[in-house]
Amino acid sequence: MTHDDHAGHGDCSEVLHRIYEYLDGEMSADDVRRVAAHLNECQPCLAEHDLDVALKQVVRRSCSGETAPAAVRMQIMQRITTVRFESEA
Repeated sequence: MTHDDHAGHGDCSEVLHRIYEYLDGEMSADDVRRVAAHLNECQPCLAEHDLDVALKQVVRRSCSGETAPAAVRMQIMQRITTVRFESEA
């Protein structure tokens, strides 16, 4: 779903690309303010935000009490580190 510059409300694709960073509290305060302002003005992005919040809640409820094996967690962390390193280069 891409709403680039939807109704003059800025870059929707960037907001939607980073929505999980926003939901997980992994953004700087300035980025949080910018995304929040965008969500207040852009109904399609707000609807996507609300859908992602609901999805996270369902996953959290469905997976409570379960933990991934240590080897799987380690693989995931290594991949995240690799992706972050490649995106910063």
